[in-house]
Amino acid sequence: MHPISRLAPRCLSGSALPGLAWFALTAAAPTPASAGAAESVIVWPVPAGVPVSPDYEVTVSRGGGSWRPATFWSFSRAVDKTVDPEGRYIKLSFLALHSTEYKEPEKNRDTYAHSWAQFDVAGGPVEVTVKIRRPLPGVTLPLRSAAVLPSAYGIQAWVEGGDTIRFTLPRPAKIAVVPNHREALAQLAKTEEKQALEGYRNPLFLFARAPERDVPAKAAGGTLVIRPGQAVTPAEFGRAKVIWFEPGVHDFSRFPGDEQYYMMLRTGQTVYLEGGAWVYGNFRSAVRRPIGDIPLVRGRGVLSGDKQPWDGVPYVRTVVSHVQLDGITITDPHNHIQHSIAPVRDTAVVGAWHGNTDGLTVEPRPGETFAGWHIDDCFVMAADTNLKVGGPARARNYVAWQLNNAEPVWIRNPHGAVVEGVHVIAYHNWKGRQTFNLHGGRDGVRNTIIRNIVIEAPFVPLLFLLPAEDPGAPQFENVVFENILVNTPHIAAKSPIGAPQAGGPATGRLVFRNLIINGVRVTNANCRDYFELQYGVTPGKELVFE
Repeated sequence: MHPISRLAPRCLSGSALPGLAWFALTAAAPTPASAGAAESVIVWPVPAGVPVSPDYEVTVSRGGGSWRPATFWSFSRAVDKTVDPEGRYIKLSFLALHSTEYKEPEKNRDTYAHSWAQFDVAGGPVEVTVKIRRPLPGVTLPLRSAAVLPSAYGIQAWVEGGDTIRFTLPRPAKIAVVPNHREALAQLAKTEEKQALEGYRNPLFLFARAPERDVPAKAAGGTLVIRPGQAVTPAEFGRAKVIWFEPGVHDFSRFPGDEQYYMMLRTGQTVYLEGGAWVYGNFRSAVRRPIGDIPLVRGRGVLSGDKQPWDGVPYVRTVVSHVQLDGITITDPHNHIQHSIAPVRDTAVVGAWHGNTDGLTVEPRPGETFAGWHIDDCFVMAADTNLKVGGPARARNYVAWQLNNAEPVWIRNPHGAVVEGVHVIAYHNWKGRQTFNLHGGRDGVRNTIIRNIVIEAPFVPLLFLLPAEDPGAPQFENVVFENILVNTPHIAAKSPIGAPQAGGPATGRLVFRNLIINGVRVTNANCRDYFELQYGVTPGKELVFE
């Protein structure tokens, strides 16, 4: 067995991970509620005809009151969604990329289904009760344990009655609830080939947000209010300052006027998805810069790609294009979410089942500074590259649930990038990929900091891919990984760094400050236990541990 795999983690049982004093100082504080907001929980009606979870039921309680948020469902589409009723929704092998096995979802080795719920909460903590409604393939009943992830949030769960999970949520957060978490780890320890087990195959995602602020005035002039089933023309869209979708189902998946069916937005427009609104469709604008002019899609509604064609190629038919996002949930994306410098905040992505359902990509031009954060406070499930940043991108507070294709994080040719507060809580690829990919070819990695990272997936193929590839300059220059905590019991291979052959490109200098892998602090003396040092790499020189 590889020496990395023998190092047992200190804690993977739902309690806070050790060594996280720095996290308490850097995690984003909850967004303050509006002045005078009631100390309450806000839930929304279930739109008729959308997929409601047959697996989980969620109850939120506080101060003698209780609320039951709508709990939705999504499942792997490898078999029964090969073709949609129109005959256009073809699952091409081009899009599969081995990310979803061609077999009944319950029999594959990855996450095959999940449920999710959302609510807003003002003020202090709430009690959350999660009940399993029926026997779930792969999840053993009665339950023996449960975990709330990320573990860094310190939320402890307990099991009651063999089918119920309870915990206290101290503040708004985006989390995953994993039934039989401890049992999954025990089973993995007995198998050579690793796969998703127990609750990692069918988890619950829960998105608790602070109440909204500065909601547009529904009755204001220039607001286009859209009722469920109401037809709207591109011209009506174009005239409106605010486009307001009321609660209910809105099918705009074949919106006229654009060959990719986008609902086209213009400078300064806002789309408001009211809580309880479920919109099938995608949005696009032609506004690239400045950031303040890029249209905004916000609210507590749901944007679904479930009815969009799967036959679009990447970068052409994305879920949104050059659109800011704030507070919404995206489900069942048909392709990449977005490639843009448009800020994405407080957003969740679920239901990503096939290749090319990449998460969020932001790659500003070199020297294009931004005082805010391009990506902030997001939870993203992806079946292709989850978070991709380059140039001077700024991303923080990001939770990644990764299926078995591609990687959770790809940092490509960053120049002045900042990436912080990333939690990789699931990554179901055992061999052949990497958790953090710094592959970028020419132009290398410059003036970049990656800090406050927690990797706690039960298994990963390898941690870091750090090749020297630029023939014209050292690959790494002023690049720092700081406060990196790895708590995963199974790592398939050491992380390669340097040139693959003698005389290859220069590595430059890469610094790790406070890298802890399964309870062991990595140093210049022991780094060979975790890294494959290729040509041109000497500990303490090209690869430095502090």
